[in-house]
Amino acid sequence: MSSTTDLPRYQPDRPGQEPGDECYLDLTPDAPSQETRMIFCWCPPEGAELGFWLGKHLVTQAQWQALMGSNPSRFKESGQHPVDSVSWDMAQEFAQASRGLFPDGRTQLGLPQEAQWERACRAGSLGDFAVGAGHSLNSQLANFDGNYPEGQSSSAFKWSFRKKTLPVGSFPPNAWGLHDMHGQLWEWCADWYDGEKSGARVLRGGSWIYYGWNAAAGSRYGRVPELGIISSYGLRVSPSPI
Repeated sequence: MSSTTDLPRYQPDRPGQEPGDECYLDLTPDAPSQETRMIFCWCPPEGAELGFWLGKHLVTQAQWQALMGSNPSRFKESGQHPVDSVSWDMAQEFAQASRGLFPDGRTQLGLPQEAQWERACRAGSLGDFAVGAGHSLNSQLANFDGNYPEGQSSSAFKWSFRKKTLPVGSFPPNAWGLHDMHGQLWEWCADWYDGEKSGARVLRGGSWIYYGWNAAAGSRYGRVPELGIISSYGLRVSPSPI
């Protein structure tokens, strides 16, 4: 993971200046550690939409353990692997546990809105993918079932199907510094999938076990919020008002 030596600490009233600006938050402020520090990237305003900070990486197992005291993951290879097997409901518990980190009493580490997630994923690009050339995806660029690359170019070749997660930051970031917006784990968003009556919450980004087209910036998936046993579900968080 990136070093936080030269990064500013997160402050609720301080926005970024340029796309991809970074800051950090200690999840264990009494015993600061690189493993439990969370880095945020600045996603700039667009039209009437405000800018926001979003996790540079998926929440890791070390970070989850620091706040929750447990680790639900299937792939427990290191603290820097993303936490997997997380339900939407569990993500809300993580958000609530984070409130003590913010002295203003008005902030927590919450899930992004779906529109925010997609804007962050695209990072100003118009293509389906915000890594590589932007028009195709292979498993040199992201963690998914590489037997099913996506795109109609010579770079959309079959490669590796790793059959598991990898440490965060293992693949190239997009233009705003965000890693693994394509593949690795499906990421929960705050929204309902198709209105409250659907009973499902939105997941975006694809995962290690899904195909390349599932990882496209516009691809959507919905599951019931209590379902967390699936090892392809994780989360990326934003400092958000309660």
